Amino acid sequence: MIGFVKGNIAEKHPTYVVVEAGGIGYHIHISLFTYSKIESLEQVKLLTHLHIKEDSHTLFGFSEELERKLFRHLISVSGIGPST
Repeated sequence: MIGFVKGNIAEKHPTYVVVEAGGIGYHIHISLFTYSKIESLEQVKLLTHLHIKEDSHTLFGFSEELERKLFRHLISVSGIGPST
């Protein structure tokens, strides 16, 4: 599991960022809450959740631990996926 990603923001959009860390650009899905926290930053440390499906590996990023805990709690409910 990837616990966090720390590095320079290469791209920033309201729904995702690309963070360069160690020469690799990580595409990380974010919420509007996290976007509002990092909007003016050039370097970030995002807590992450790696969601693995049969056909994809997707990183979700959070500016605060409480948001990540809530996300993990919500996706544990049957019928609710990480994109919801």
